[in-house]
Amino acid sequence: MTLPIIAITVGDPAGVGAEVSLKALRDPALRARCRPVLLGDLATWARAARLVEGAPALHAIATLEEAEYGAALDVLPGPVAAPPDTPWGALSEATARVILSQLDLVCDLALDGRIQGIVTAPLNKESLALLGYSFGDELEYMAERTHCPDAFILGIMRGVWVTAVTEHVPFHTIAGQITRANVLRYIRSLSDVMQRAGHTNPPIAVAALNVHGGEGGAIGTEEITEIGPAVADARAEGIDAIGPLPADTVFARALNGEFTGVVGMYHDQVNIARKLQPMAQRVTLFEGLPVPLGTTAHGVGYDIAGQGVADEGSLKMALEQVILLAGAKR
Repeated sequence: MTLPIIAITVGDPAGVGAEVSLKALRDPALRARCRPVLLGDLATWARAARLVEGAPALHAIATLEEAEYGAALDVLPGPVAAPPDTPWGALSEATARVILSQLDLVCDLALDGRIQGIVTAPLNKESLALLGYSFGDELEYMAERTHCPDAFILGIMRGVWVTAVTEHVPFHTIAGQITRANVLRYIRSLSDVMQRAGHTNPPIAVAALNVHGGEGGAIGTEEITEIGPAVADARAEGIDAIGPLPADTVFARALNGEFTGVVGMYHDQVNIARKLQPMAQRVTLFEGLPVPLGTTAHGVGYDIAGQGVADEGSLKMALEQVILLAGAKR
């Protein structure tokens, strides 16, 4: 079987992205499962390599067709290079343009069917706003760029798969987006990706929106009018969905092995639980794009950029999951 080509972006040139990517790719067993290609200018990758003991050698290529997938990592430059004097730990218009050019490049490669997966090193979401875009995050940008309106964010924490019906939106708008159709869509989507990853009919808990699950309507009715009916719809389709369950206990129950997946109602409901887990045991995935995409569950690490101390665990897990999903999709 031909190994999937996985494009790994440099992320924010002023952050830890290139460093953690190179640290993860020191693992020969991981590289043996895919054909990795680094995206970004060679100078940025070489600067990061000087921070990484035992970093793989780098091999500059002009086109993807020149990639050798050998002992040295192939480096494909994007349309925009970082300035040679880019300081560590600070977003600028120049680094923002590098970030955006990387997203454009991987979108084009994915649309053309030239890669089977993407790992984006951490980037600063403010870069989009700095360049005049109103997208809440890179997924929104990439979803529009690839014409994939149903793309969504999910994560894994200690083996539990999680997603949220609403993500980067103002808090006061959340309740209006908790509809029967939206909740059912996320239950279906989470079930589908988990089954592609090898989980047969996984039990999926669906969290309540309101305190104590709404107390039978005394503290909100969304559980009765929207979430409960969506769970019933999912069960009628053969999905092992359970809920709505109070959000203050559902993640503890999942981490104790009762559920393999959790559908939450909003970003912090899911991510506070997720970010309490060890860094190497959590990852963020984007599904619904032309190819699977994974990224770290942490940010750009401006405070430690350039010091060589960043932990590669989350990036490594992202690459592992993308390899798995890329193989399943093919």
